[in-house]
Amino acid sequence: MPKELTPLEKLQLIVPGYRGYKVKDLIRQDDFLVRQSTISKLESAINNIAQQESQIAQIEPFSPLLKKMEYLQSQLRSIIGLISSQQGGGADVYARYKIQTEQLDEIVNNDLQMVSIANDILNLSTSTENVDVILSMISKLREIIMNRNKLLFPPEAR
Repeated sequence: MPKELTPLEKLQLIVPGYRGYKVKDLIRQDDFLVRQSTISKLESAINNIAQQESQIAQIEPFSPLLKKMEYLQSQLRSIIGLISSQQGGGADVYARYKIQTEQLDEIVNNDLQMVSIANDILNLSTSTENVDVILSMISKLREIIMNRNKLLFPPEAR
C-alpha cells in the first residue's frame, strides 16, 4: 500500500529546489522559491484568461463575461502584488525569533496550500466556465497569504 506523502514532500514535488526551511542559510531561498512558484502559476493563469477574453471579444464584444474576466485578472494581479511585497521569511526573522517545529510545520502547510491553490487556479483558467470558481479560490488564497504573513512572526507579535 503506497504511503501518503507529507505536506513537505508534496511541496518539494511541486516547487523544484525547495528544501522545507531545513537549512538555515537557505531559508530565504526556500521562501523565494515558494513565492515565485505561486506568482508564476498566477501569471500563467492571467495569460490563459486574457487569451480567452480576446477570443470572446472577437465574437461577442459586449458579452457580460468580458467584465467578469477583467475583474478576475485584476484580482489575480492584486494577489501577485501582495505576494511580491510580502515580508520574506529569512535569517532576519529566524534570527530574532525562535521558530519551533510546530510553527515550521504550520508554515510548510500554509505554503503547500498557497502553491496548490495557485496550481488549481492555473488549471481552471483554461475554461471560461470556471470564472466564479476561480474568484472564490482567490478569496481563499488571499486568506492564506495573510495568514502566512502572521506565521513569520512570534505568536505574541501576531
